[in-house]
Amino acid sequence: MTGDLETDHDVLVTLARFTLATAEQLHQLHGGQAGLKQTQKRLTRLHTEGLAEFITLPQAGRAKAWHLTAAGASATAAFPETRRPDGTGAAAAAEPDALRYGRSHFLNLGRIHCAFVTDARTRGEDCGPLDLTPAPEHRAGTDGPLYRPAAELAYTADLDHTRLRLRAFVELHRPDTGTEPIAGQLAACARLWEQTGPGGAGRAWERLWRTFPRLLVVLTGTTTAEARTAVADLRLAAEERPGLAEMLTAVPAGAARLEDLLQHGPAAPIWHPLAGQERRPCGWTEL
Repeated sequence: MTGDLETDHDVLVTLARFTLATAEQLHQLHGGQAGLKQTQKRLTRLHTEGLAEFITLPQAGRAKAWHLTAAGASATAAFPETRRPDGTGAAAAAEPDALRYGRSHFLNLGRIHCAFVTDARTRGEDCGPLDLTPAPEHRAGTDGPLYRPAAELAYTADLDHTRLRLRAFVELHRPDTGTEPIAGQLAACARLWEQTGPGGAGRAWERLWRTFPRLLVVLTGTTTAEARTAVADLRLAAEERPGLAEMLTAVPAGAARLEDLLQHGPAAPIWHPLAGQERRPCGWTEL
């Protein structure tokens, strides 16, 4: 699959959903057979029309990260693709969110999405430009705690000659921030997984999905040696939380370095399983 030539609508929707994106990311998602310059020209025109603005990143090369203006956010608010399942809008002011989460958070989500989309096209599978939803909100029951992963991924894979729709929660983890923040996120996911259904029958999540989404922890800003330590720490954190440990025995979960994901693709043996004893790295569908 090569992807269709982008349209203004497609680019605006992606900017509404992702808050920040580079021209290269937008081109990977929407560019089709056209060259990168065509995407850059489109962004320049949206800028002239007052719908998109850019910030210059401090890294070498002075690359631009694009976001919607207030007018652009207003224009996309009526697009069905920018609405969340709970009916709220996805578009948000870029700079306040960037200050809260860090610009690298949004750009890394774009990098992860591009890696899955590129791999799907190469393998003849399906992961489209709108198949990763940043920061979805899932509540464990009517009054239960809220689980908000960094993103939720949808992917159609060919496994054993069978076409399967897979889902995964994506978490971003910087090991230098310590283990507690990511352990708290994983524990919130476990509470969503263990929540019983109406009348105590089954699990509440079964009303949303046939199988519970996989759990993918992407490690950022870490060396290969540091990643091994980070994975070991995540396993220790799970052992301290019975509910989390139980979930990891039932739900495929793994951690991988962002650099390995971008270089080798998500299907490569880069994912370290989080459940039980240490196992050999594998592809994300083999967790």
